[in-house]
Order: sequence, then structure tokens, then C-alpha cells
Amino acid sequence: MLHLSRSLNTSFSRWLMAGLACGIIAAILNAGYSYFYGKLTGFAVTVFDPLLIFFGVPLLFMIAGFILYEMVEYIKRGGLLFTVLSLLLVIIATIVALNKYGKEMDGLLLGINLISGLILAFLLPYLATHARIFMDNDEFSESADS
Repeated sequence: MLHLSRSLNTSFSRWLMAGLACGIIAAILNAGYSYFYGKLTGFAVTVFDPLLIFFGVPLLFMIAGFILYEMVEYIKRGGLLFTVLSLLLVIIATIVALNKYGKEMDGLLLGINLISGLILAFLLPYLATHARIFMDNDEFSESADS
């Protein structure tokens, strides 16, 4: 198989690819939620424009993939710790955001926090550690042997 790098995909690149994939999924879901929430409530969404969502969210998820990689590499049970910290972050962000900006904005922030937070806490660790995702056949056979 032809690779652009000298070596096969490293585990670090798998974590970044998982972060990018989760970021794209979260961006699509957040943009859809923002659009339909604005249509249903009549709330003009100006804070979360599509450009911010489609560039910012995948970048943040790639950074989260890097943080998850470091936690798994250097902390025992780092994946579980990442999930717990992600869920705590979602809960804290939701509590802080509620009743701060107004009823319409609270509903928008609640949905965006929940979509992004659940993807961050559950889908990112799953995609990054799944045996066949983002691996080629050589890496899969090497990981199966060890």
C-alpha cells in the first residue's frame, strides 16, 4: 500500500483522524441544529455562523484527539478519565450557559453543548481506539499479533 509518509500511520495520526472525523460530524449536526432551531423558534442565529462551525469545531476536536492521545499514552486508564472529564466539562458548560443569555440563546447553547459534548465523550474515544478504523492491513495485523 502506498503511504505518503516514510512509515505507516502512527497511532498519533489515528487519534488526529478520529478527532477530525468527530469534528466534521459534530459540525454537521451543530449546523443542522442551529438552522432548525432558528427556523422553529424564529431566533436569528448570528453568533454561530456556518464558517465558525465548520472551521472551529473540527479544529477543536483535533486538539481534543491530541489531548486524548496524550492521556492514553501517559495516564493509566486515560481513556476513561478523558470521558469523565469531557462529561464534567459538558455539565459545567451547560450550567454556566443556562439562564445567562436569554431563553432562545439558552436553548441553542444547550443543544450545541450536548451534541458536541456527547460526541467528544463517547464517539472520539471509540473511533480512536477501534481496531479497524484508520488502520491499514499491515497495522491491523501487527496490532492483532501483539
